[in-house]
Amino acid sequence: MLPKVKLLQKMVESGVIAVIRRMPADKIDQIAKSLVEGGVTALEVTIDSPLAFEIIHRLSKRFENHAVVGAGTVIDCESAYMAIHNGADFVFCPSLHEGVIRTTLRYGKVVVPGVMTPTEMITAVEWGADLVKVFPAGGLGVKYIKDIKAPFSHIPIIPTGGVNLENVDSFIEAGVAAVGIGGKLIDSQAVKDSNFDKITKTAIQFVNAVQAARLRIWHDCNL
Repeated sequence: MLPKVKLLQKMVESGVIAVIRRMPADKIDQIAKSLVEGGVTALEVTIDSPLAFEIIHRLSKRFENHAVVGAGTVIDCESAYMAIHNGADFVFCPSLHEGVIRTTLRYGKVVVPGVMTPTEMITAVEWGADLVKVFPAGGLGVKYIKDIKAPFSHIPIIPTGGVNLENVDSFIEAGVAAVGIGGKLIDSQAVKDSNFDKITKTAIQFVNAVQAARLRIWHDCNL
């Protein structure tokens, strides 16, 4: 079991958190393998997926040396507890729930509640959130992230929803810790066709875009 600081590092290492939502159960392992081969270091299995806890348990064992596995779409303490006891290293919420934050912290795991407003963001941090998920990021836009990072530069943000290959570098350059990506990363037609190479190639594109944007930031800071 990784200590919490290592979990956080691994989560944001590639800059891409893959959101695996309602995928065919018999293809989940291959989807995850394709993502990891593409450089993704964090896999989020949403608990509204069939057999979610079983899948979390299996993937956490299979990829423990390559990626961290967590639960998404968690909105109650019981689900957070079940996910953690099935191997989840982190818990993502679409919204803000103090009980979920407290439950996740109790077991030494990473918790990322969903927020939208400045008040929700600072409340999440006061309750102990490790990072915050700004959702839906696509609707709010990159400018919103830049604006909110001005007073809250100390809060690590993960925008989710609406992130694609055209705007991922802009989100990274706005100062986010990582991005959450679902359908734009795991193409439904590719899954249907068992075209897992396409998923790997897309993952590589996203990870490369993130790393390039991070390098530009580093370069600008060291001029």
